[in-house]
Amino acid sequence: MPLQLLIFDLDGTLVDSRFDLADAVNHAMKKLDRPTISYEQLPGLLGSGLNHLLKTAANSSEKALLHTARKHFDEYYEAHYVHKTRPYSGVLRTLGELSKRSQLAVYSNKLQYFTTKVIEGLDLAPFFDVIQGAAPELYPLKPHPAGIERIMKQLGISATNTMMIGDSTHDIEAGKEAGVRTCAVTYGYRPKEILQTTTPDNMIDRFEDLLDMI
Repeated sequence: MPLQLLIFDLDGTLVDSRFDLADAVNHAMKKLDRPTISYEQLPGLLGSGLNHLLKTAANSSEKALLHTARKHFDEYYEAHYVHKTRPYSGVLRTLGELSKRSQLAVYSNKLQYFTTKVIEGLDLAPFFDVIQGAAPELYPLKPHPAGIERIMKQLGISATNTMMIGDSTHDIEAGKEAGVRTCAVTYGYRPKEILQTTTPDNMIDRFEDLLDMI
């Protein structure tokens, strides 16, 4: 079936955001007198939402501490969300071509507010019909399929005509649960070997490879 809808993860798929995210986490950790993390450590902590990221970085489940860490993170990230974050090579040109063929959506486990800010801040918004981030009061985070199902319902497109594209096992698992085709990208934050365990329908090493695949 032709693909009428392509749903993209954000961090590690469309943009390399590890540096701004790590800087924001480390700002919070320094404020709390906790050890900082390296840029190399950051990718392995992504994919399950901000609460998981801060909980792991702080090595604590204490609600008051994590609430304070969240305040410090938001304060810094609000001013630096596209300071070092950039689209991956080929993203702008490829999105331009794909948007002529299909409807496009972003679906991230990053909060809705920051998902929208990053997309707009990098001038990617014109390519997308839906920009959707985390909204726990409305639907669970990936790997739950509810967010994907919500986008399909909003655009009136069936699962057989949809593909989920991402760099995380959560993206592939959510896509499979929603009954859509899946594509893992190997240039992001997860090793190819880990992604293969989820048996995605397709795997690509460069974003531009989507043009030949679709």
